[in-house]
Amino acid sequence: MKEKLGYQHWLKFELIEFCKKNELCTQGNKIQLKERIEAFFDKRKKNEMSNALLKNKRRTIKKI
Repeated sequence: MKEKLGYQHWLKFELIEFCKKNELCTQGNKIQLKERIEAFFDKRKKNEMSNALLKNKRRTIKKI
């Protein structure tokens, strides 16, 4: 959805519904909601990357 946020027109209630489903704050205007959702995706992506790095480190430690 992040890639599409800037290129598609989203209604405010659609952004609010996404926030509700992902336990994000639903208050604010459309711009604030979009920024909050983008931050959510950035944080999720960083967590996935760090988890992948941890898995790789664990594999190398076990091999030694």
